[in-house]
Amino acid sequence: MKSAFNPSEVFECASKAEIIDRIQQLVPPGSGEPQNPEILAALQTLTAQLIAAYKADGKLENDPFYDVRDRSVHLYAAVSSKLKGKTILVTGGEGCVGTFLIEKLLELGTNQIISADKARCQNPEETRPVYNSKGVVKFYAADIRNFEALKYIFEVEKPDIVFHLAAQRSPGLAEIQIRETVTTSLIGTQYVIQLCEEYGVEHCVFSSTGKTSRYFTTEVYAGSKKLAEWQFAKAAQAGDVIYGMVRFTHMLENSLFCEQMSNKVQQGMTVNVHAPHRYVTAQNLVEAVHLLLNALVLSVPGKLKFLMVRNLGWPTETLEVALYKIVESGKNLPIYFQGLLPGYEEPFFLGQFDWSKPTEINLLVNALEDPFRIVGDSGDLVSAEVAPFSFRVFDRQVSHLESLISDRDFPEAQIKQVLVAAEKEVIASSFSWSSAKDLLKILLWGIHPKKLQGYGTDVASYRDIIELLLQGMYGRLDREVLQSAGVSADEFDELVESLSTVDSIRSEVHYLRSVSRYVREFTPSQLTQKKSDSVAVRDAA
Repeated sequence: MKSAFNPSEVFECASKAEIIDRIQQLVPPGSGEPQNPEILAALQTLTAQLIAAYKADGKLENDPFYDVRDRSVHLYAAVSSKLKGKTILVTGGEGCVGTFLIEKLLELGTNQIISADKARCQNPEETRPVYNSKGVVKFYAADIRNFEALKYIFEVEKPDIVFHLAAQRSPGLAEIQIRETVTTSLIGTQYVIQLCEEYGVEHCVFSSTGKTSRYFTTEVYAGSKKLAEWQFAKAAQAGDVIYGMVRFTHMLENSLFCEQMSNKVQQGMTVNVHAPHRYVTAQNLVEAVHLLLNALVLSVPGKLKFLMVRNLGWPTETLEVALYKIVESGKNLPIYFQGLLPGYEEPFFLGQFDWSKPTEINLLVNALEDPFRIVGDSGDLVSAEVAPFSFRVFDRQVSHLESLISDRDFPEAQIKQVLVAAEKEVIASSFSWSSAKDLLKILLWGIHPKKLQGYGTDVASYRDIIELLLQGMYGRLDREVLQSAGVSADEFDELVESLSTVDSIRSEVHYLRSVSRYVREFTPSQLTQKKSDSVAVRDAA
């Protein structure tokens, strides 16, 4: 590959945007790690310029995550009494969060702790229960997808409380290990719930991810986690166990991208960044474990409440993290933008937020899970509930998915397709429970032209979620809905014109145009007489 410009020209760059553009000219995203010495030298110069530009903006003097590392959330005093005399089972107990949770349980005086983790299955010599130096923790080798192995642990140990943490941790790896990811979330969670009910567990807390706050996702990691959330939501209403849930965001002590960047810097290699203008919110292990433990106090029978950190701070740019690590090392290293990888490609849908409450926007909850509740004596926690959905539709989709993935010859790529199709059906059922007013507002927030332009995306990028929202509103729109949503006839027409650029929703756009004509044609008194005409509008489309 040849440079798109003379390396000496890099010194003419002025702004960050200009420098980033030239880096991408040298190494177009998706073209692989650069090897050409001339290009590497130019990238070093551009990276040094970019560092200087960031410093000029007052950045890179401190760790971009400095405000996250020492943050904490209130731990309820009542947690200790909930744990006293109880046997605690932690699935995924040898993972990052699981290990720290067990340490905290020991600190709080828990008498008996059980860990079940497939990681121990890798060493046949450690398949029997092992006691740690304090003599109160047993480690079992068990994959939660193995019902008999999991049942044995419940039968022998009789846990009172279960923390279900076992899951795929990497969104990127989930796109490769599709069967394992889906079966762990679907089958493994099903077994955990079944055994909790069978053995009279008092309380079960599930750790989920903020990625499930997306109304719809085609990513395996987030989609499989949504299935698990729905399983727990159903169990909370139908079962006898008290179920709770937490949603985590990027875990700082378990950060894959930070780990990868650190390794590259330590080895003096070219540092790859997915893309510029990519941001993450983060939390630390203390916050994560306190959320899990607080769920024992804040969960209630009959419904699935989930907890999140209220103040996640400003999102941090991944490019800034890479540059800081280079500065910290004192090395003159180049960066390049490798392009977005599977599991990280999905654009953010702005309709996820309730923009009528901009001061309480939280990345881990969507507008249909709103209004969320601020909880905790210090107001540092947020509690919400998963949006309602049809159990009948969910059961049918899960049964179909299980029948396919039980066949070892069924292709992994097709498992993803079936997962996405199942998710769509359940979400459609959820939207049918939601008011047309709420769906209309979500659509308006999500495809606001100026905001999309600022994010560098367009309406077509959100085709799937737009289709689901329009299906949920079909036959339910009238002047009263528009008025209650605060949408004028002109604003509605602008919305329709924006949507008309998406070929796959032509019939829905035709329906919206008929709604617009209907709203403009009749006077308010005529509309009162035609209150039931939403069906006629649907037929006219």
